[in-house]
Amino acid sequence: MLVNRAGRALEDLSLDIESGLADLVPVGVWSLANPDLVERLQKGAQLNEADPSTFFGLGSKGYTDYPTMEELESQEGLQ
Repeated sequence: MLVNRAGRALEDLSLDIESGLADLVPVGVWSLANPDLVERLQKGAQLNEADPSTFFGLGSKGYTDYPTMEELESQEGLQ
C-alpha cells in the first residue's frame, strides 16, 4: 500500500491515486480542522484552515473547536 505525501494540494490528491503513485492520501490536518470534511468535499465548500500553533498544545483548542458548516451558517444568521 502506498501512502501519498503530506502537504499535497487538495485538488491534486486524486491525481496521485489515478496515476498509481498512491493507494490512499493523508487528510489529517484537513480532517482535524473540518469535523465535517466529507460533507464539505462533497459540496465543494470552503475548508477551515488548521492552526498549527495549537498542535500538540495539551488542550482542546485546535482539536475540537473548529466549526462545522452548519455552525458557521447559524452564526451568520445571528449577525
